[in-house]
Amino acid sequence: MSEYLLTYDIAVSFAGEDRPYVEQVADALKLSGLSVFYDGYEKANLWGKDLYVHLTNVYRDYSKFCLMFISEHYARNQWTNHERRAAQARAFSENREYILPLRLDDSSIDGILETTGFVDARHTTVDKTVDILRAKVKEFNEANGIKAEIVKAEDAFERAGIQLPNGHKVCDSMIETSCPTCATTQLLSDAPIRLKGEETTYECRNGCQIILVVGRPRSQAWQGRGYRLKDYVIRNARDLFLKINPQGPAVLIPASPAALMAQQPKEG
Repeated sequence: MSEYLLTYDIAVSFAGEDRPYVEQVADALKLSGLSVFYDGYEKANLWGKDLYVHLTNVYRDYSKFCLMFISEHYARNQWTNHERRAAQARAFSENREYILPLRLDDSSIDGILETTGFVDARHTTVDKTVDILRAKVKEFNEANGIKAEIVKAEDAFERAGIQLPNGHKVCDSMIETSCPTCATTQLLSDAPIRLKGEETTYECRNGCQIILVVGRPRSQAWQGRGYRLKDYVIRNARDLFLKINPQGPAVLIPASPAALMAQQPKEG
């Protein structure tokens, strides 16, 4: 798999007319911890790019699977046909089930055989669809030796190219926060670190609760969920203070109000 830049677990390919349902699935996938290419999440990234070239790369090179929402709208859309051809090139080169059809109706799509296994959205809940996709990604990761890794906050800063004014790297020993439960002030370097699923968690040194999470790439699911550092998201339960100079003022990174929420708050 080394020839591919696997940025996303799932790339969704769909017609604009089907967006309301597609967005439900994409949001549920992100909340489950998978990294998803969905254009609604990529507005800043797509701005100014040659979309013909970029989307070819996404559907041919950057994803573990292409989730294709098959419908009458998909069949006649110019952009979906472009995405489909890119995905089919990948499927042909790997000779595996790279394209995962999710049927919204009984429309025929060029290159997708009637004998191809599919999930029928008319008879499958969004949660069940997500469970199936998570199982596919897990199977892929195991088959290709892809394992989740601990990524410290200092690693996220470094990988984002963020340095101190003197050119030195940001270190966990420079970042101070407090526990919402016991109010103990502590450095991140003093907090126990664990891998929870595919996220790195920092726990209060007194064992109270998780105080900070370094999320997987593109894991920010809603406003207030955290702060993006290029490919990673820092979710801090309380304010972070980056002490660049022990004698000087600290840089404040305010707490993320939804940092540790498991479900997205309902509006209204």
